[in-house]
Amino acid sequence: MKSLLTPLMCALLAAPAFAQEKPDTDKRVAELERRLDAMSRELESQKTGSVMPPAGEEGRFGLGAAASKVYAAPTGLSIGGYGEFLYQNFDSKLQDGTKAPRENNLDALRLVLYTGYKFNEHIVFNSELEFEHGGYSDESTGGEVKVEFAYLDFLIDKAFNVRAGMMLLPVGFINEMHEPPAFLGAKRPLVERRIIPSTWHENGVGIHGELPGNLSYRLYLVNGMDANPDSGNGHEGFTAESIKGGRQFGKEAQANSLAWTGRLDWAPIPGTTLGFSFYRGNSNPVDGAESLVTTLWDVHAEYRAQGLQLRGLFSRITNSEAGVAALPVTGDGFQTGTRQFGGYLEAGYDVLRGSGKQALIPFVRYERLNSQQRVVAGVTPDLANDVTVKTVGVSYKPIPNVAVKADWNKIENRAETGRDQFNVGLGFYF
Repeated sequence: MKSLLTPLMCALLAAPAFAQEKPDTDKRVAELERRLDAMSRELESQKTGSVMPPAGEEGRFGLGAAASKVYAAPTGLSIGGYGEFLYQNFDSKLQDGTKAPRENNLDALRLVLYTGYKFNEHIVFNSELEFEHGGYSDESTGGEVKVEFAYLDFLIDKAFNVRAGMMLLPVGFINEMHEPPAFLGAKRPLVERRIIPSTWHENGVGIHGELPGNLSYRLYLVNGMDANPDSGNGHEGFTAESIKGGRQFGKEAQANSLAWTGRLDWAPIPGTTLGFSFYRGNSNPVDGAESLVTTLWDVHAEYRAQGLQLRGLFSRITNSEAGVAALPVTGDGFQTGTRQFGGYLEAGYDVLRGSGKQALIPFVRYERLNSQQRVVAGVTPDLANDVTVKTVGVSYKPIPNVAVKADWNKIENRAETGRDQFNVGLGFYF
């Protein structure tokens, strides 16, 4: 393809080459080569549907680079995906010095296939099919296969679009943009696993768009959570550790009570994001039951420029006291915190900045969370749920699509049962 375009480039260069000084000619050559490469990639993408969003556009539709590629592709089929492998080495001693060995493990954590279809410039289908822990079979029941999202986008205007189907909730940093090279660390931050239960997806409908002043928003109406264990769709319900077991994942979800979730981000300057997100709904959808109103919100900020990466997030959950108190006293849901919080600060710096496509990013992260900050009468908080995590690590990217990551976590809690661990991760997207 480039060979067909090269004569054209040479012809364009011929006239100015004799009339300009060499430095000026070099600039023209570089610019024409850049344009030629862009034209080549665009032509190739029209055959394969492989075009990726331009740099800085990955989050335009609320998704990561691979998950959003269908929007940048020409009409027709688009395929992408990502993979993630994780090695965990656990300290043989607990925080209080007690010897309690735990088996190390090496996990094929996730293999994901993104499939999208662009019917035209205004109607797009997008989906994610995920295999976790090596997938699922009769011989390997610990794995999992599920649809992470599957929705139709009706693109009406830059400021107003309609999305319907199974969707990722727009909360926190990780839930929507969770491709391994997109975050530092071999594992996702603990706050965005326990307090914000990533990955979280439900059925619903909503709107999204970009507004003047570098604002972007998403607002969805979705099926709510279910604090009760195994209400017919196999989920665990709320526990003392996390509300994540209340996610219904759009699987025959009880929808007597619906929930609102949304997000507003502001990018005052390139590389900077300031915003907040929320979720609010009844987490006890059984007819006639006491309402258990769950409210989750977070504020977040990120700065990326000149090789520096800074990220901060704080989230709080409240569960209505009357709703939790009405749950069975013998069940795990009764132990759920009526107030929970979590937050973290993270900083990294690319020491190879300016050396091409490679990146080497040492980083540090500090996390603090408590899933039982406040509980109902009759419940004694488990001090093991009042956690501090200190992480030091490094992420190496030979190309932007591939990341090799290693980190050490110092995990402490007020019960002194924390356990340090060392992790190595390998991730990629395409």
